[in-house]
Order: sequence, then C-alpha cells, then structure tokens
Amino acid sequence: MNWAGTAASGEECQVLTSFTDSINTNFAEATQWRRALHRCPQPAWLEFYATALVAEKLSEWGYEVQQGRDIIDAEKQLLPPSPEILEQEYQRALKAGANERFLSPARGGFTGVVGVLKGKLPGPTVGFRFDIDSNEVMESTDSSHLPAKEGFASRNPGYAHMCGHDAHAAIGLLLAKHFADNREAIRGTVKFIFQPNEENLSGAAAMIAKGVVDDLDYLLGGHVGLALKELGQIAFNVRDFMALSRFEVTFTGRPTHAAVRPDQGKNALLGSCAAISNLYAIARHGLGATRINVGFHQAGTAWNVIPDTAYLRLETRGVSNELNGYMVEKAREVIAGAAKMYDLSVEMKPAAVAAVAENSPDMIALAEKTAKTMPSVRQVLPECGFNASEDVTLMVERVQQRGGKALVTLFGTPVSGGHHNSTFDIDETVIKNAAEFFAAMYEKILDGK
Repeated sequence: MNWAGTAASGEECQVLTSFTDSINTNFAEATQWRRALHRCPQPAWLEFYATALVAEKLSEWGYEVQQGRDIIDAEKQLLPPSPEILEQEYQRALKAGANERFLSPARGGFTGVVGVLKGKLPGPTVGFRFDIDSNEVMESTDSSHLPAKEGFASRNPGYAHMCGHDAHAAIGLLLAKHFADNREAIRGTVKFIFQPNEENLSGAAAMIAKGVVDDLDYLLGGHVGLALKELGQIAFNVRDFMALSRFEVTFTGRPTHAAVRPDQGKNALLGSCAAISNLYAIARHGLGATRINVGFHQAGTAWNVIPDTAYLRLETRGVSNELNGYMVEKAREVIAGAAKMYDLSVEMKPAAVAAVAENSPDMIALAEKTAKTMPSVRQVLPECGFNASEDVTLMVERVQQRGGKALVTLFGTPVSGGHHNSTFDIDETVIKNAAEFFAAMYEKILDGK
C-alpha cells in the first residue's frame, strides 16, 4: 500500500531527521550496549540480562513494552532449561546489574521483548526483528581476540555471543532510539521484536503463537556477516534458507546384568547406534541440498548393565520444505527399523522447526533503490546464499500469508574466526550501517516509492 499523502487535513507530516545524523549521534553508545550484552551472554530461554537491558531502554524512550507470557507461548517453549538453571541464570543477570522491574516478567524463561511506538498520523505497522540469544560455547581469552583485549569478553563461562546476536540487539536499540528521537515523524506504528531462542529455533514460533507479528504490514530483519565479509556489502536477494526439523529421539528397552543374563536385556544403546549409522546413510536427494546430523547421544548407566534407554538429538534440513520432508520421512523409517531390530520402543518428539522463506520481490526492489542512496553501501550483491536455517523464516512466512511484506537483509562485516567459533568477532561499524539502512527503508516505505 502507498502510504504517502495520508496526513489528516490541517496536519503536515514531518520528515524524519536525517537518519545518518541521528544514528551517528548515538552510535558510540550503541557499541557500549553491544559490549554490555557481549559481556553477559545467555542462551535459549535464559536471555535474562539482554531482556532486562532492552526493556529498560525501550521504556525509557517512551515505547509501550510487552514482555513475559504476553509475548511467549509456554506450549511453544521447546527444550526449556531446568528450573534450577533458570533460577541460576536469573540470579546471574541480577548480579550483573539487570533492573529487576524489567527482569521479573521473564522469570521462568519467558525472555524477549516487544516495543511499540505509535505515531499521530495514519500509516502502516512496520516491524523490526532482532534475535538476542548467545551460543553455548567458550570464548577465547587470547590477547589477539579483541573482546578479550578490550575487556568485554564473556564473563559467563560456557556462554558467548559467537554469532553476532549481540550486534543485532544493538542495531535494534540504535534504530529504536532513532525513532524515539523522531517520533513526531512516525506514521502508523513501529514495532520492535527482540526475539529469544533463535539458535535452538523455537523462539519465533513461541512469539507467533501469541500473535506478535499478526498486525504487521511490513517485517524487516537481518543478519551480520555470514557470506558477506566486507563492510559496505549488502544483500537482499537472499537464497537457500534451509527448512529444518529437529527431534528428540528416545529408545526404551530392558536392563539386565550384562554377564549373568544378557539374553534377557533389550539394548537401547545398540538400537540407537544402529539408527545413527544408518541415518547418515540416507541417500541425499538429487533435486537439491539436504542435510542430516545427530548432535547429541546419551545412553547407559554402568559397566555391567545392558542400557535400557538411549537418547539422541537429530536434525534434518533441505533447501525446500519438500526436500526436508523427504529427509524427515527417511529418518523416521530408519529409527523405526532400528527399534524393531532390537525389540525396542521409540518416541520421536519434535523439538524445533524452520521454514524455507523468500523475501517479498517488491521489497527487494525497494531495498536496491534505497541502497543506491546510501554512502555506507559499497556493494549490493545480486544474490547471496544463506545456506543455513533461521527461525525468522517463520515470521516471514506468517506475515506474507496474512498479506504483508517481508525482507531479511545480510550486512557485510569482517568476521574473525567464523560464526560459532570461539574467536568470532565483528567490525562494530556494521551496527551503524544496518541501523541506517533500516531507517532509510522505513522512509521509503512511508513514501511509497
């Protein structure tokens, strides 16, 4: 829809303050927000510090802040941490300085924040989505690693922002501050979605189930790095989001003494091992890329006991929903066959899902026009493969199904170490570049150009 010229009679629509001036003014502070988040990383459903920091900032700037069970569906909280870990990480965030007023709604794992700012004039509802969770990995302490050298490396052993979600959150905050400083020029509504649990791919589904994106006319999101390794690179024609399905698989047999009566046992470990070796033997599809991986396997309790339970975590992927469906079907056949071979019962429980999504074509065209006006953009790639899964795709799919438009943008930055590596880092200039692009896109959307 063209929203140009929608000002009511007698009202003049103000133009947003130059996005470069506004965002440049706050960029230095945004790098400090990013570094604060980097120091206090927490993974899926445990993002208490990030939730409180983001919510406090948005509230301070005049946003309507939504949190907790209002934005997270408990039934969609797949693989939640234990109550003990939830409380441990809640207390860790408190000790790190999180404001309990904005922390308490997230207690129990209901992390994430939605901020809403309404303009006085009619217009579209434009949503911006940013993920906030960390990885479960140890960060390097080597002096050559910039966060370690400058004192903002992870203080939470075993957790670290090794994918750039701290930068994503900082981009969102920098952009939110820009709109707060220029609220008189907002037409319609801007909505900021700070999403938990992207890495385990169930945060988006939990928010969608609460209707978080159902009012959006436009959804914009993005990711730093990946295949774009230089500042100023940008890509809108993003291809090869991989559909994904994750499962928890539990084999159940019968324990017995491994020496006295092994014949009376039903060995769940053998069944799970047979399944794993044959899962990797599934023929890859000839019509496109497919993947399968078992990332976790646990079985057995003692030297001399036939294992009666075995547990594994399995994921499949495909460059289309159909190809991923092929892998899921074959995986089910392999698992059922292994269970039958060793006379076991088996449960295959869904744990996460991601879809294949495509950016709206007219949003790609609008983004390409916008990029041409921006000094920070040095190269627009004609297309770029994502070659992984991202649960923003569920939000993209939902918005498009309801008649809205969506765009996921890739932003270039030099990347140290590689994503999910212990030495991962970015050039923080990408925070400013991305915020400027989103602000410019908002202006273009309002202009209807």
